[in-house]
Amino acid sequence: MSKTSDATIDHLIKCAEMDMCQGEIADLLCISNSTVHRIAKKLGITLARKVRNGNDNEVYPEARESEFDNVERAEHIEEAKFATEATGAVRAAREAEIRFKRSSEGRLKAKLVGVTSKHQRYEITYGHCILEFERLQYKLKNRGPLPSREPRQSTMHKGALEEAQKRKAHGIAQGKRLFDMLGYDQRVTVSDAAAMLGDSIPRTASYLKKLVLAEKIHRVRDLVVIEGQPKKQWRWVFSKSDIEAFHSGFEDGQ
Repeated sequence: MSKTSDATIDHLIKCAEMDMCQGEIADLLCISNSTVHRIAKKLGITLARKVRNGNDNEVYPEARESEFDNVERAEHIEEAKFATEATGAVRAAREAEIRFKRSSEGRLKAKLVGVTSKHQRYEITYGHCILEFERLQYKLKNRGPLPSREPRQSTMHKGALEEAQKRKAHGIAQGKRLFDMLGYDQRVTVSDAAAMLGDSIPRTASYLKKLVLAEKIHRVRDLVVIEGQPKKQWRWVFSKSDIEAFHSGFEDGQ
């Protein structure tokens, strides 16, 4: 599903709404029947079945043109093309509008909305130009970060954005929970912390990394015993206290 473009998915949905069957959709979108079936199954879409004339036990060797009304089918295809093109145009327009709002010109235009005083418009424009200059200097690494910045408008779908926010909140909560569970002198690896949380190792590694970046915990490379391994392995060891490695030689590859 991840390898299929959003435009193809939009086209397929529009075709399904017009009661087009799997074969017709595959021909129109130039994709395989199996791809149409996979996308429809993933989205929970029930596609229309191909309608045949005659008894069920008859064999129909005739070509597609003899099975369907060509004029009606052509109208369905044109409607699907128009609908999908309109959907793509709406999406492109929305993304273009967001890009403009993020641009320097777009931000200035938003600030000047409703301002009629010539003097106020001049002051707003002057301040905007100064701010844009400082932002440019920051990008060129000629100054430190600005005191504050405007939040960017997300182009994500509302449902996807809400899900991302939930994952972020969950990650913050898990990091706080892990920090509270650690004793001051306790030394743990990522695997140890994951077992304490009951979470996956990759996610726990992310929680620990954020705690390190926030300077709430310390980490050091050390040799530790790994279950199932005949020799000790180099791993990151984390602790609330300023710890030192029990073993040296990691930098030398020993």
